[in-house]
Amino acid sequence: MATITDWITHITTDTDGATEGIQVGSAIYPGVGTELYLVIALVVIWLGWHVLQDSSETESLKKLAKKKHGANDHKSNIADW
Repeated sequence: MATITDWITHITTDTDGATEGIQVGSAIYPGVGTELYLVIALVVIWLGWHVLQDSSETESLKKLAKKKHGANDHKSNIADW
């Protein structure tokens, strides 16, 4: 059995097929080259989530502001505080 001293050389070098098998220069993991698209998709999802979350919180805060609760109303156990 051969030892590997340099991983890049081992992957990209063809060796004798009868003794050690054939190494072919290929991807180490699936999806090589799609990292940029995945990062872009992640950023779009992340920004979209923040926009949706902000609009949802703004809507619920506006509903609370219309009720004009006082500073101490939470002590009276008001529902939907």
